Amino acid sequence: MNRTTILTVLLFCVTLYIPLSCAQQSTDFQMDGTVLVKYHGSAAKVTIPKGVTAIGDGAFLFCIRLTGITIPSSVTAIGEGAFGGCTSLTSITIPAGVTAIGDWAFDGCKSLTSITIPSSVTVIGYGAFEGCDSLTSVTVSRKTTIGAGAFPDGVQITYSD
Repeated sequence: MNRTTILTVLLFCVTLYIPLSCAQQSTDFQMDGTVLVKYHGSAAKVTIPKGVTAIGDGAFLFCIRLTGITIPSSVTAIGEGAFGGCTSLTSITIPAGVTAIGDWAFDGCKSLTSITIPSSVTVIGYGAFEGCDSLTSVTVSRKTTIGAGAFPDGVQITYSD
């Protein structure tokens, strides 16, 4: 085979692969309207589709391969146990539109070392970050209601505003 033929075959394969991989990712998300109900994939890094307004209860429960998640600005709520048991998740940035983080939302995310919580969050549920043993400090708004046991013992909480 000459170079042109090899490049043409390669380009053809890449052209077929990209739409197939995009279609696969869209089937990884089970939706109920604009609520992400369940993630069925196994990717290490996931981007939640734009337009999702809430991450449902247990949507990513025990996704142990998940290391990173990108949440769109359209999300306003993170449900109970949404990321519970995601033991490989290392950091997360919660977008400014989120107002509530449910009970046990990140429970057991033992590799979580960094989290950004915007001042828009008014409620952090009971045990929301329990078991996040690698988390050492967090900054939250003084206006945020923090549920009992939201953070593991020893986490330094700094208040903004």
